[in-house]
Amino acid sequence: MKIGTKAPTMRVPCILKNQTNLLSLSEFHGQIFALCWVPHIREFDAWFLETQVKKFEQAGSALAILVSKDNGLGRDWVRPPHEFSLTFFIDPIGRLQRTFTLSQLLFPTRCETLIFDQGTCLRFRLIHDLNLKGFSAVLDIAESDFLEGSQENGFPPAMGNRSWFQTMEPKAAIETPS
Repeated sequence: MKIGTKAPTMRVPCILKNQTNLLSLSEFHGQIFALCWVPHIREFDAWFLETQVKKFEQAGSALAILVSKDNGLGRDWVRPPHEFSLTFFIDPIGRLQRTFTLSQLLFPTRCETLIFDQGTCLRFRLIHDLNLKGFSAVLDIAESDFLEGSQENGFPPAMGNRSWFQTMEPKAAIETPS
């Protein structure tokens, strides 16, 4: 998925507030949100991510976690996943993974985060460590002026898979004196 592309509207299974629902990424319309792909999530990671969700909420953003069905979510965990104040998107057949072209080969201590603007357009993707330093960088991007009013600041509107610069008029050639 290219930068500037609108998030897909397909509904995927989601664990949210002690319930399993079907939810679309378009539900985050109107706020900046980060979708963090964690291919190898452990209970320790969920505890850490829960603290990060609170930091994102304080900054006026949202953080959701994307996991695959076969990664052992909740298996052998003391605290079940539905008790965390996290939004877990579960991608059982890999539709979101394929749509976003997410790497399956990340080390267990790494994750990939996609940052969307208020109009649910992809604006930034970052592969980082699953630790405080990595999420501080993600939060800095989410809080920056880079995403605030991205449409008004000259960022292109979402146009599917077409590149926005393909629609721009070519500038006149600069004539050089002979």
